Amino acid sequence: MQMDKYDFMILDIIQTHKIENQSHIRLSVLERNFWKCIEADTNLHVGQARIGERITNLYLDGLIQNKDGYTLTKKGREQRSFAPWSKDGELA
Repeated sequence: MQMDKYDFMILDIIQTHKIENQSHIRLSVLERNFWKCIEADTNLHVGQARIGERITNLYLDGLIQNKDGYTLTKKGREQRSFAPWSKDGELA
């Protein structure tokens, strides 16, 4: 799977939640945080977001797992380190 910045954004949301809350993230919280992150992104149309499809693909590719909430796998944490980050810590 070829990942784009929105896939990396999902990985980052999952990992940030884990660090800040010491718990796995529920799907509803993941979706809400994703929409908050992209609401100002004029380059992405609602149909392109396809968050359910993105989460499914990340799961099938072994980057995330769902055990009472979503968390990154070792492979997901490694892949996240290759995210296209800009200088200010935001996705480029």
